[in-house]
Amino acid sequence: MSPTTSLDLSTGTHPVLRPALEAGAEVLADITGTIPAELRGTLYRNGPGRWEAGGFIAQHAFDGDGLVSKFVIDGGTVRFRSQYVRTPKFAAEEAGKGAGVRGIGNQRSGGLLGNLGRFPADSANTHAVVHAERLLALSDAGRPWELDLDDLSTRGVCTFDGKLSPVSRFSPHPHLDPISGEMFNFGLDFAPRIAAKLPIGLKCYRVDPSGRMHVDATVPLDHAYIQHDFALTEHYYVFVLAPIIADPIQAMLGHRTAELATSYRADVGTKIVIVPRGGGKHREIDCPPLVYVHINNAFEDRGDIVVDLTRYDDYREFFDPVRDFRNPNFAIGGFASRLRVTTGDRVTVEDFTEMRTELPQHDWRRTSRPYRYGYHATVSADRSMTPRIVKIDIETGAHHEHAFDVGDVVGEPMFVPRSATAAEDDGWLLTVAYLAAEDRSALVILDAANPEKPPIAVARVDRHFFPGFHGSFTSRV
Repeated sequence: MSPTTSLDLSTGTHPVLRPALEAGAEVLADITGTIPAELRGTLYRNGPGRWEAGGFIAQHAFDGDGLVSKFVIDGGTVRFRSQYVRTPKFAAEEAGKGAGVRGIGNQRSGGLLGNLGRFPADSANTHAVVHAERLLALSDAGRPWELDLDDLSTRGVCTFDGKLSPVSRFSPHPHLDPISGEMFNFGLDFAPRIAAKLPIGLKCYRVDPSGRMHVDATVPLDHAYIQHDFALTEHYYVFVLAPIIADPIQAMLGHRTAELATSYRADVGTKIVIVPRGGGKHREIDCPPLVYVHINNAFEDRGDIVVDLTRYDDYREFFDPVRDFRNPNFAIGGFASRLRVTTGDRVTVEDFTEMRTELPQHDWRRTSRPYRYGYHATVSADRSMTPRIVKIDIETGAHHEHAFDVGDVVGEPMFVPRSATAAEDDGWLLTVAYLAAEDRSALVILDAANPEKPPIAVARVDRHFFPGFHGSFTSRV
């Protein structure tokens, strides 16, 4: 890979942000290196693929249209395909009516009355999850969109046979229990109660291996928290409610964008809510304000609850860059940290490293159980920073890095074990990267045990696209 970059300085925008073209039919990737014979399956990815279309010009990174891609690894080859999720927002833009779309950072045309009572449009651009033979495209702003596992065509909104109400959300960060095969998630929903400040609550969802949804609990809230992620342990849902709070009246009256109607409220502090799987009395713990966006893993330790997350000193360290995402020198990263809630409700937070990373991952076979290795990315296109994939040994504090070229953009590293019974770190890290010098994207395969080594294989595709936010690996080909 060449150290030169192809940043488009005439527009001040990183070239990865140009609209991505769909690959409607499978194309073979150009492979350097050798795909391991044992590595077989499909990597699904989701992320915004275009931010300007049909009169809509996104003012926030999360308002880009969701582009779901798949890399099918089979017999030493890689087949690639991608499709935009056919949401109403996408359809409006295709019809040239993008000015009538309200986003997280956009007001629609028509002034106050044009925005009154309207939620931000769903872009379905954050995660691609496979469970119970369903491929779901998820985001914070809507409900799940079911896609065809093979050709990625949009089948429509998934309501889990009507169990997901029309007004409820379904978070982009479900967690799959590797033992039970269940998928756990949450969403904000109406939860009226006596003397409530707001008629909203956290609804806890459990989807069994056959795809049937169950509601384990609804926890009333005093504030409209911007809650992106949660933690799962062997027996509990764990919510770390950071004081990033929306003013629903301001947002729904249409005076301000959804983003500007949201603020950081240090005075509120952070509330930790622990809800038993299957339902039951929940537990609440108040602690000083803590800012984070993503959780890696969580588990129970002799009665304590342990949650590993990416902590920020200042909420603007994350939220300013995603608003100013067209800046070619963007960089986002917090500290890989461990939050512990003791049986006596004492809360401690400890950082693993001083390095700034994001998009944390782990061996999904260890989800909700103790684990040793975390896999992270440094999310940056800054000329002064080298994008990296970083492995952190939680037991020893040691870290190992794989450096990309300056100007490249790397995505979340997904761990794939060598076999079902392989040790925790015995396998590969799969990451999608935009290679700036070549102006195209690629699947990069690293040795998880030694990620600092050159890639085992690189599968380049014939086009560029943003590496995406989150995704899933399945043995299905």
